[in-house]
Amino acid sequence: MSEQDKQGIDEKRRQLLKLSAGTVAGVGVVAGAGSWIKHKVEGVEQDQFPVEVSEDHRSMDQRDVLLTFACSKALAEQHPDRNQNFSEDTGGPIAAGEKPFNFQHHLVNYRTAHTRADNDKVGYTQLDYALEGACWEVMNQLAPRQAAGVPNSGILGWDQSDVASHKYPFKDSVEKVSAIKTAAKTFGAARVGICRRDKRWDYDPLYDATQNKVMTWEEDFPFEPKSVIVMLVDMDYEAMATAPMIPASSTAAMGYSMNTVLAGSMAKFLRNLGYQAVGSGNDLGNSVAYGIAAGLGEGARNGTLIAPTLGPRVRICKVYTDLELDDAAYDKPRDFGIMTFCENCKRCAESCPSGAISMDDKPSMGPTYPGSDDPGYTWHGQSGMRKFYSDSKKCFKFWSDNGGDCGACITACPWNKPDFWHHRLIDASNTFTGGAVHTMMKQADILFGYGNINDEKAVIKFWRSGFDGDFT
Repeated sequence: MSEQDKQGIDEKRRQLLKLSAGTVAGVGVVAGAGSWIKHKVEGVEQDQFPVEVSEDHRSMDQRDVLLTFACSKALAEQHPDRNQNFSEDTGGPIAAGEKPFNFQHHLVNYRTAHTRADNDKVGYTQLDYALEGACWEVMNQLAPRQAAGVPNSGILGWDQSDVASHKYPFKDSVEKVSAIKTAAKTFGAARVGICRRDKRWDYDPLYDATQNKVMTWEEDFPFEPKSVIVMLVDMDYEAMATAPMIPASSTAAMGYSMNTVLAGSMAKFLRNLGYQAVGSGNDLGNSVAYGIAAGLGEGARNGTLIAPTLGPRVRICKVYTDLELDDAAYDKPRDFGIMTFCENCKRCAESCPSGAISMDDKPSMGPTYPGSDDPGYTWHGQSGMRKFYSDSKKCFKFWSDNGGDCGACITACPWNKPDFWHHRLIDASNTFTGGAVHTMMKQADILFGYGNINDEKAVIKFWRSGFDGDFT
């Protein structure tokens, strides 16, 4: 980095610090600022799940998960209407004369995109795709297709024959929590939380798209889970800054590979201690809901989990186990001020290439996007929770067209920042500021050059980020 670039960054940081001081209403940088920031970023504990859930909310049938449907020829034959109600031409509810979108065909198109690498197209070269393929390799070897939600795969399998015959004699729940969280840190987790198993967030019935096999928790799963351990993997900031180009897909792929390692290792650790345990990625249940329940973050406008200091730049894995804690030992959901911020920001929706993310001012109990009044069009959505509902079919179509994952909504998010202390100061202020201040923060983010998408310079910067030599 040149001296001129460094001076420019320093000047922007000074400007941002001035803005930060204003948003915290004069708290400023004082001797106790470090502890104040830490306290605010940790959020406010909630007594129950912090999002309104309707009384008749039920578990989601895994056959209705979009990616599960796209992976299954059998489901396509059973529900041809699902392909026929979405338009290839407009990426929305199909109109007369428009060509239907075929999810199974376009999944193949997405998976074979690397064969169409273009070395003259920044962000889509053989170099970019080579990295992405390498990042998927660990998951592909250890738990093939878990990213697509296929359960009982590889080291995330359900076999419990290796459970130790004697349980380790933990003194109390405090020792259990300490052991689990220390193990998670050792395995490489960025964050870990533990909550009770909540059937509302589990897929039921479960479905294996590779075998067209429907399974239930009562008849097929090897035990009754009591607790769910939730772990986060952080993705590379420089790689994600290239979204929606392929280096961003690479760090997402590495997140899935690391999820496989974390969940498989934690499950094996618990089985070695005499407890039944199964690791999980995108299978078994809603990872974002479990992340919220375990106090790791809040749901965001774009449907991701936003974790303080990491933002939405995380991947989530879970471990279901029959190990149980005392009620007081479980992590509690927390209010970090994130959803309120999302109401006033909308930058992820403005940056979404497919227009899949809601621009509503307030979250709702069901989808509001075009076609949402037709149950046949909203088959992939699960109503009954107050949140922002995205049309994930549009998102999926862009993945196929793009030849890789997108991630633009993650890159654009103002919570997606390098770990500089002044960014943490602003994170802390979000717990009690709102409205106009949040809008100002969004505009400041744009002013200081954060969150740009389709930035070819970001790709060049990424491919130099691991080299500390002099390019001048």
